[in-house]
Amino acid sequence: MRLRTTWPAPHAVLVTVRGALDTATAGDLAALVSERLRAAPERLVLDLSEVDFLGVAGVRVLLRTALQAEQSGTELLVVAGTNPMVRRALRVTEADRRLTIADRRPEPAPV
Repeated sequence: MRLRTTWPAPHAVLVTVRGALDTATAGDLAALVSERLRAAPERLVLDLSEVDFLGVAGVRVLLRTALQAEQSGTELLVVAGTNPMVRRALRVTEADRRLTIADRRPEPAPV
């Protein structure tokens, strides 16, 4: 798994995830998003459109991140793109009921 963080706007952070998000890699994503949430951004975007496997451990990280974001007042957006594997994993686990899912990354809002 490869993780990349960018700040498209001063109040927003984008984390792009590539590769497999499973038991072996979920901890890395959990640590990264926890660190990014400490900065208290208004919006955290997790782009999963290039994830080629999303396991239960990865879904758990997403749900835990949603809870952390809610507690810190950060809007969380999960970008699934047209990735059928990610969309299916979120639907089967019913995580799509708790997460805000988007087809593409939002444009950064003006400061």
